[in-house]
Amino acid sequence: MLTFLSVVMAVHFIWGWGDLLSFWKKIPLPQLMVFTLLYWMSYLIRSYRISVYFRSPSLTLPLKHVLFIVVKQTFWSNLLPAKTGEISFPILMKQVFKMSFTRSVPGLLVLRLFDAFVLGTMVLAVLIYAYIGYWAFAWLLISVFIPLAGIFLKSRLQRLVERHSQNRIARFVEKVLPGIPSHFGQLIHISVLSWINWGVKIFLLASLLASMTHLGILQTVIASILGEVSGMMPGLPGGFYSYEAAVAFGLFTSSDMPHLADSGMIAAALNAHFFILFQSILGAMILFLFPGQYVTEKGP
Repeated sequence: MLTFLSVVMAVHFIWGWGDLLSFWKKIPLPQLMVFTLLYWMSYLIRSYRISVYFRSPSLTLPLKHVLFIVVKQTFWSNLLPAKTGEISFPILMKQVFKMSFTRSVPGLLVLRLFDAFVLGTMVLAVLIYAYIGYWAFAWLLISVFIPLAGIFLKSRLQRLVERHSQNRIARFVEKVLPGIPSHFGQLIHISVLSWINWGVKIFLLASLLASMTHLGILQTVIASILGEVSGMMPGLPGGFYSYEAAVAFGLFTSSDMPHLADSGMIAAALNAHFFILFQSILGAMILFLFPGQYVTEKGP
């Protein structure tokens, strides 16, 4: 609550709510609708990825039921501090699919490692682009297949963990190992879906920021990536301050017109964050209005 109130007061005294929200008047309604559709497309891709990951002969995960989980988890992750909202995922998987925590928790860790790997790879590609040019895109393509190494390393890591069971990192790896898929097809499927998901989301946020600033979409990509990286870190409820700081830093460093890099860019970063939070709240409201429509009692 204190975080929310501090944001409200900061906006009021620095910009004024009227000036801040006036940014949205610059964006045509059809364009806003496209941004919203892209955001919900990201929800659907993430839902399908979860369905592919946990699918087994004894359990099928209908997309609409997984979408229920993704929307709720996103809402709680944005509401609670220090990423504690992630705890809702195994709880919801147990509620909807009767899935045990011993299966859902390692699965969540693996999926988050995929997300961290994709975002980290994107950051590296941006950093090396100035030196190797379009070869950076070749690096991105190769990176799609790097997770396949997990199958070869799984047994070796298991033996290594057993020898160093008292080490904190070893204990973390021990929790992740059971969640690594054992089949090439499933692993590459999840990797491709992870890249598509983040590609859609980064493109959406970069386009949104470009529509609010004098920067082009290629210049706002780095700001979008930095914002999402900050979103994966523990922080205040809603990711306030850390998200805005990361996005604004990306916008400032990308600008070739420093005299225009003023509070307007910070306002754009804040508005982009509001867009994400609004979509999260909208999804939660839809689920609240239609309770039970997405819940199934099926389980393994």
